[in-house]
Amino acid sequence: MTAAIAILTDFGLDDTYVGVMKAVILKIHPDVQFIDLTHAIPPGDIRRGAFELWRVASYLPAGAILLGVVDPGVGTERKAIALDLGELKAVGPDNGLFSYLLFERELQGVVSLSSPDVRLANVSDTFHGRDVFAPAAAHLARGLQLSAFGPRLSRLVELEAPELSEESNRAIRGEIIHRDHFGNLVTSIGRIVDQGPELRIVDWTGRGLRWKLVRATSALILPDGTQLPLGRTFGDVPIGEPLAYTGSTGLLEIAVNNGDASAALGLKPGTIVHLSAGER
Repeated sequence: MTAAIAILTDFGLDDTYVGVMKAVILKIHPDVQFIDLTHAIPPGDIRRGAFELWRVASYLPAGAILLGVVDPGVGTERKAIALDLGELKAVGPDNGLFSYLLFERELQGVVSLSSPDVRLANVSDTFHGRDVFAPAAAHLARGLQLSAFGPRLSRLVELEAPELSEESNRAIRGEIIHRDHFGNLVTSIGRIVDQGPELRIVDWTGRGLRWKLVRATSALILPDGTQLPLGRTFGDVPIGEPLAYTGSTGLLEIAVNNGDASAALGLKPGTIVHLSAGER
């Protein structure tokens, strides 16, 4: 079966960085298929990259290789790694980029990419995407075992999990973690399972927290005290009005019908929000 390599970077498309990575891969494994996840991660934004990898990972074909390059520490002492996550393997810098994947997956092995056999002959100090990560992903796609890449590591660098907790007033405290292209805002509250009039929230960050809410009596409370109703889709409110709804990832999102919620409400990633629990 032809292997797939799914690539996420902060390189943009103005330069040849992504293209030359693919060229390196094809010289090693000509039959590979590419999935371009995005190359528009804001430069150096590791947390944004970690979220995007988490968001798409469950939709990738079995055996896929995740090639993630958001690497502001390139050329420093940070390690280059390959991970075995069962049906999914990943290659990239050990800087927290893969930490959200561990919320819902067991790490079955991680190694340092130190063997010269899985790198290019000449390794630049500033372009490990081409010289280290791309060839490693190609060799993984060809079926090379993880043990051939370098010594096993006992731990990874991990980012702190997004805010998700219950406060004394029985409200759920979360934060905005992402602004999308449309200005919709993804929060850390979820995953939400819709059970008709009741909503069940299962902690997606792996800490085991669980809540139940009554949709009709619950609201998302913004920092200025504005309460947003919980709807199902944008058309549940008039054009120009805001609402909270369960997004495609199962996380609670904020939108303005036919508008930009970030601009209209003055909200951005890192802003704390609260979901009132309503009656139980």
